[in-house]
Amino acid sequence: MNAIVMGAGRIGRGFVTELLTANHVNITFFDATDAMVEELNKQGQYEIHVLGAESKNTIVKNVKAYSTKDTDKLAECWADADFIFTACGGKNMKAVGATLAEAFKKVIAAGKVHTSNIVTCENWIDPATDLKNGILENLTEDEKKVFEENTGVSESVVMCTGTGAPDPSKLVNPMDTWVQDLRYLPVDKDRIRGELPTLEYIEFVPEFGNLLKQKIYTNNTSVATVAYLGRLKGLTYVAESANDPEIEPILDGVYAEINEALVKGMGINEESQLAFSKRAKAKYTDRAIIDILTRIARDPIRKLGPEDRFIGPISIALKVGVNPKNIALGCAAAIYYENPEDEVAVELVKIRKEKGVDYILENICKQDLNGPVVKCIKEAVAELKQKGWIKED
Repeated sequence: MNAIVMGAGRIGRGFVTELLTANHVNITFFDATDAMVEELNKQGQYEIHVLGAESKNTIVKNVKAYSTKDTDKLAECWADADFIFTACGGKNMKAVGATLAEAFKKVIAAGKVHTSNIVTCENWIDPATDLKNGILENLTEDEKKVFEENTGVSESVVMCTGTGAPDPSKLVNPMDTWVQDLRYLPVDKDRIRGELPTLEYIEFVPEFGNLLKQKIYTNNTSVATVAYLGRLKGLTYVAESANDPEIEPILDGVYAEINEALVKGMGINEESQLAFSKRAKAKYTDRAIIDILTRIARDPIRKLGPEDRFIGPISIALKVGVNPKNIALGCAAAIYYENPEDEVAVELVKIRKEKGVDYILENICKQDLNGPVVKCIKEAVAELKQKGWIKED
């Protein structure tokens, strides 16, 4: 079996590659960063380290990497590939779709069209739809028909964390990467074309439904809360913040609110949701996983969007009579997040200082200033100021 991995970051060359290698799948990497492509080819191999379980490490050999700009090579590889896995960042799905469309045209021209599937591995709401739209809008009507008949565009839920070296000073191979000890990837079965392969650790799940949104509103909301509150307190690491005696009770409150909101508001199975939240807390409080808060907190403007990890569950909670005061504390901390090394965070600080919190709530969060979501968040801001965590007037 052959697969293309688009995006050679920590999830692509780490978690996804770990699972594919365990299944003896031949992998070809494509990445948008020339330096990444060059380094992968220069090293020729690297090691995927499993945090807290080094005996499970995977050595990836015979590495082949190409630029995503090389659509001739992408088409050549696609002609022999059964699967394409994307780990490029959800906001890039439309651009990745355009690249895949250009390559698919060349697959058609070469007469090499066959049944294949694309699986998104993104922390993003509905990435498969964004990717497919990005592909189809760059194909002719005839090409669209060929694509639809032969290619599935599905999505997965990545619950594993990928990180850098716990001790960068000891790093020998710059391509080495570290992953959580969690070999499991659920994939939406109903969007897959052709015969399903039997792959260990990869489960093709029927009636996938809201699984990805459930993951984002449980895992991403809770770890973002940990990140932004932790930074307000001057902390550095995810586990350090999640175990902080002042933050951990808030984290527990977040899970309680999310659990009730998703069960009542989205019809998610209660047992499933409780298991989701327990796994999430165990993951973020695990001190063996060395992950920095600034990595989790980056790109705060996107994370304050109307359907993202804060406003989305807050809105659902309020509609079903749940008071999301703890989720709102995370949102309030995000509004006041500062990191001079993060361009988006710098922009957010500028907006907040020049235009005010109301501007953020109305224009970034897309909320009615007289509505219940804004009231809830403003109460959270007041509470964080009273605690002394927000020191700005």
